[in-house]
Order: sequence, then C-alpha cells, then structure tokens
Amino acid sequence: MRSIKTLHLFISVLVFSFLFNSCKEEAKPVVKTQKRVDIPSFDGQGAYNYVQKQVDFGVRVPGTDSHKACKEWLVKELESNGAEVSVQEFKASFFDVKDADAFNIIGQINPDHKNRVLLAAHWDSRLLADKDDEDQNKPIDGADDGGSGVGVLLQIAKTIKENPIDLGVDIIFFDAEDNGEDTDDGSKTLTWCLGSQYWMRNKQPKNYKAKFGILLDMVGSKGAKFPLEGYSTRFAKAYQDKIWTLAGRMGYGDLFMKENKGFITDDHVYVSQAGIPMVDIINLPGDEKSVFGHYHHTHDDNMNNIDKNTLRIVGQVVTAALYKESEGSF
Repeated sequence: MRSIKTLHLFISVLVFSFLFNSCKEEAKPVVKTQKRVDIPSFDGQGAYNYVQKQVDFGVRVPGTDSHKACKEWLVKELESNGAEVSVQEFKASFFDVKDADAFNIIGQINPDHKNRVLLAAHWDSRLLADKDDEDQNKPIDGADDGGSGVGVLLQIAKTIKENPIDLGVDIIFFDAEDNGEDTDDGSKTLTWCLGSQYWMRNKQPKNYKAKFGILLDMVGSKGAKFPLEGYSTRFAKAYQDKIWTLAGRMGYGDLFMKENKGFITDDHVYVSQAGIPMVDIINLPGDEKSVFGHYHHTHDDNMNNIDKNTLRIVGQVVTAALYKESEGSF
C-alpha cells in the first residue's frame, strides 16, 4: 500500500504541476496594441468663412480700431471653440507708428495635458502695399498673408471641439509680424515678427513647453506651393520630414514639395530659438515677381486669391498630424 500511495502522490504532483504551468501560460501579460483614432475631415468652407470674417473687419494693423475689434472677435471665437484664452499685450513700433497696442492671442485646448503641440499664425495685416504699382501707401486686405493661417487654425479648434483629442493643443495668433522693413544690409530685419520676438523673451504661459510646433503663413492662395523652408530644416527637420511625408501619403505631394526653397525669417524662427522646434508651412511658389507669389504685399492679396481647396488640404494635413500625435503614431 505504501508504494501505491507513493505512486498516487507522484502522479498528483505531475498533474498539479501541469495544471499550474498551464495557468501560468494563460496568465502571460497581453501585449498592448497601439490605440487608433479616427482623423476627422477638415472643412475648407469653414476656414474660408473665417478668412472672410477677418477681411470684413478691414485693416488689422496695430493701433487701429478695426485691429482691436478683430482681436475681441478672435478671443471670443477661440473661447467658443473650447480653448482657454489669454492675451499678451505689448507695444509695437513700425514705419511712422510708435508704441501701438499689440496683442498675442493664446488659446489652450486641454491645458492640463502633458503632451503639447503648438500651432501658430500671425493675425495682423500690412500697412503698406509697397510691392504694388498703385496705392502703395494704402493698407492691404491680407486675406492670405495673415488671414488664411488664422482661418485654418480657428477651424482646427472647431474640429477638435467636435472631435475631442487626447493631446494638448496650443494656438497662438502672433501680432505685429508683417510690418517690417527690409534693407540691403539687413539692419532693419528685426522690425519683422515683433509678436513672436516678444513672446520668445516673455513666454506665456510661463515656462511653456511643447513637443513641436507648426506655423501657418500664406496657406490659402490659388496655386500655392509649400516647399521645404530652410530654418524649419535647421531647427525642426525631423518634424518637417514627418509632415511632408504624411502629406505625400495623403495624396498632396504636388503641394507639399520636397524641394528646398531658401530661408524665410518668420515667427517660427523665434519660437525655435525659444526651445520649441517649429516647422513653417508657407507658400513659396517662386514666380517671376516674388518668391512669395505675385500678390505678396499688394492689393491682390484679397478674397479673390483665396482657394477653399488649398485651405482644406493644409488644414487636413495639420489635423492628421495632430491626431496621429495623439495616438503615438506621428
């Protein structure tokens, strides 16, 4: 009997060991799959309407009543689209204008989220049509140069409100960008981008950080082309490559061309110097009249030059970049 009991015990141990190991196999941790999010479609008509609204205000030059009225509308529009908004006030001097009231408008979506992306555009328009053959001393509409980037970003804010995102998104409308003066020796180059220069020295929110940034400047004209801008390559090449590759995969490689087209001093330069690698999406068709396009700083920069499809494509690419970043696949 003793030997039989021993045999039974031995068999029991084997069975227990098999069952225990089988349970261990079943208890192996499940490998987490990457979360997937749906990328919402971007409404080009909505962006167009936002551009039209800005132009309807008239001159958006610091120091003018129409500029202040547009500022109040931008604040309310960002707030209505779910952003927490603050306004950074500073003084801007340009041409014969001294110490005009200027405003950087800052909207934060999901302000407590640790992973943040910065989107920006300038919202002021130019005081002079200095590249035009007529009425050079009159202000331009700035439909594309100023209006288009703001229009796309307002529509992106609306898109996020309707399609919540697991990401912190900050939108800054920089002021006093477009009233600088150029000289052959470069002595007045710092008269451009006054709003982003001020923000660089006085970050708001304080100690602000973001993983990367995207600047939109002149992103709505007919026949627009968006080549690789030089300072973006220098400061934010990895993100520039991702955006242009993404655009190509989405079928927009004809607009987002992987060609180098020089260095443009724009707001992204100062944001990058503040420690946030920023990419400039900017129309640089390089035609016979100007690297910026025939309408640049002329009265042709009006709503007749704005193309809803161009706005839609740029907005869709930036929207896709944001939602891919939120899922960890950008």
